[in-house]
Amino acid sequence: MNHEDPDEIDAKRVVQRVLGIQLEHADKYGGVDYRSLDGRIAVEVTRVTAGDRLKSRKAINKSVKKQTRTAPLSMCWVATPPETGVRLDSFVQTVQPALAQLEAAGVHDFDRERDAVEVILHNTGTQHSPIVEPLMVLLNAGAETAAAVPHQEYADDPNHEHRLHYGLVSPYTHQGSDDALARILAELQEKTDNPKKLAESGAEARHLFVWVDGDTDREISRALHGEAPSWVYDDSYGTPSTAPDLDPAITHLWVVHEGTRQGWVWDGESWQGLKDV
Repeated sequence: MNHEDPDEIDAKRVVQRVLGIQLEHADKYGGVDYRSLDGRIAVEVTRVTAGDRLKSRKAINKSVKKQTRTAPLSMCWVATPPETGVRLDSFVQTVQPALAQLEAAGVHDFDRERDAVEVILHNTGTQHSPIVEPLMVLLNAGAETAAAVPHQEYADDPNHEHRLHYGLVSPYTHQGSDDALARILAELQEKTDNPKKLAESGAEARHLFVWVDGDTDREISRALHGEAPSWVYDDSYGTPSTAPDLDPAITHLWVVHEGTRQGWVWDGESWQGLKDV
């Protein structure tokens, strides 16, 4: 017997609150996730996310939790590791000693593109670099950037331990909500079981609910972070401007960001924005 997953329960509550209806769990032995009490509405829940990024996050968390002592830091640092790659489960143990060496040399930041040039110039004998060794370690570890973060409030706190923090990032190009929708629909093409279950439900209104999250490609998730960033001078954020090209089995499409609780819903005729759901 199939049980409700937490993200399914969360989606059910969103749909119930927005539509003012009650849903019951229907996927007990296979089939669509939820039905309305009168059977007119069926809801199937899915997710668009990047599995490789999730694996990377778990690997780095494993590195953070390791008890292995590394070189102490005089300030906290924030580093951006690669989204995917090898040796991420020892990222902290590899990178922190190199950052401590940079601190000792009076250097408080690292940039992959810039410092790769410095290493090349050193190795070719064009220009001597006294920090080539820690730079090589950071480059080989796949670090993209790193920066020291001074915080005066802890300057005199003997109990504060300066740590290496991290954030997974990926380069992306701002395209707006229409591009995000196109990418979501492309991902949904691979999920053939969703329209199949909705079609087999026999319901009049067949809703596909799509979660996106912090591991979803940023070209998608950025459009669901609310207002356009200050450097974007157009109105391409907000709801999409075009109708989605959906499988005939899907009459309604929900897209909601699990973190920001913002999203869109297509009712078959127009888009509606969702906020704080």
